[in-house]
Amino acid sequence: MPGKPCTVMLLIATTALCSLLVNGGPLSAADEPAPSAKKDAAKKPHIVIIVGTLHYSPQNSMPLLAKQLESHGFATTVVMPEGDPERSKNGKDLPGISALKDADLAIFFMRFLTLPDDQFKHVMDYVKSGKPIVAFRTSTHAFIYPKGHKNFKWNNDFGRYVLGTRYLVHQSGQTQIKLNDKAKKHPILTGVTETQWVSPGTLYLTSLQPGCVPLVLGSGSSKGDRLTQSQFGTFYFKEQETDIVAWTWENQWGAKVFSTSFGHVGDFSVEPTMRIIINGICWAAGHPIPSADTKIATYEVKAPPKKKKTPKKKKKPVEKK
Repeated sequence: MPGKPCTVMLLIATTALCSLLVNGGPLSAADEPAPSAKKDAAKKPHIVIIVGTLHYSPQNSMPLLAKQLESHGFATTVVMPEGDPERSKNGKDLPGISALKDADLAIFFMRFLTLPDDQFKHVMDYVKSGKPIVAFRTSTHAFIYPKGHKNFKWNNDFGRYVLGTRYLVHQSGQTQIKLNDKAKKHPILTGVTETQWVSPGTLYLTSLQPGCVPLVLGSGSSKGDRLTQSQFGTFYFKEQETDIVAWTWENQWGAKVFSTSFGHVGDFSVEPTMRIIINGICWAAGHPIPSADTKIATYEVKAPPKKKKTPKKKKKPVEKK
C-alpha cells in the first residue's frame, strides 16, 4: 500500500542492529547502516517484532524489549505502524510486515486485526515456514474478520493452531503467579529463583492443545461465578480460577512456540517475568539461554493516559404549560 516516506530509527547496541519500521517503507540511503554494522548484524539471529495493537501499549514496551534482545546477541526489527491498526482504524494496517520474510524468529503482539490479503499472507507464510514463534497476551485473538470472510476461521485458529490456545475469557484484577513445579527444570525457567509473585495483568483462561508444556501458572478472581457470552463462545467460570500463563509447544508446522499472557505494561518491570520472557525467546530461537547469574534488565513502560469520559449533558425538563 502506498504511504508516506518511512521513518526509520537505527538503534545500535554494541554490534547489534535494531530497525524500527514505523511506516514500513524502504530505507533511504541516508538511513542505511554502515557496512560494518550490516556485517555484524548478519551474524546474529534476526528477530522481527510485529506490533499489531495499542492495547497494553506494546508500542512502548516492544522497542525496549528489542534493545534488550540486542544485548543478548540478536539483531531486531520492530514493525510498528502509525495509529491504531486494530480493525484497520489507522487506514493502513501493518505496512512493513514484509520484514517477516527475513526473520529467524517472529514475536507477535497483535489484537483484532483485519489485515488486507497481501499483509495477511506475510503472516501465514511465516507461520507455514515452521520458524520459531513467540507471542504475547492478546495475540490469541489477533484477528477479527467478519463472518463470511475467507480468513474468518483464523479469528480463533491463529490462537488455537499457531500458538496453542484460542482466546476464551479473562478474569479481573491482578494475577498471582507461581511456577509449575513439574517444569522447574525447563531451560526457560533458568535463573528464576522466585516461586511466587504478582502480575498486574488479568488472568486469561486457556484451552491448550495436546503437547503444550505449561511453565507458569496464575490465579485470578472476578466478581463472583458468572456465565459470559461473546463472539468467542459461551463460558461459565468461577470467581477464583487458576490457569496457565506461559507455555511451550511445537505446532503442526514444526515451529517451536513460546506463548504467554504476560504483556501488561507492568510485567516488564518484574525481574522473574522478564527473565522468563528473555529465556523463552532464546529457547525458541535455539540461542544460548542467559546463565542464572546473568543480570536481566527490567524497565518501566509508560501507558497512555486514560481518556476522560465526557459527561453527558442533562436535558432540561420541558415545562408544562
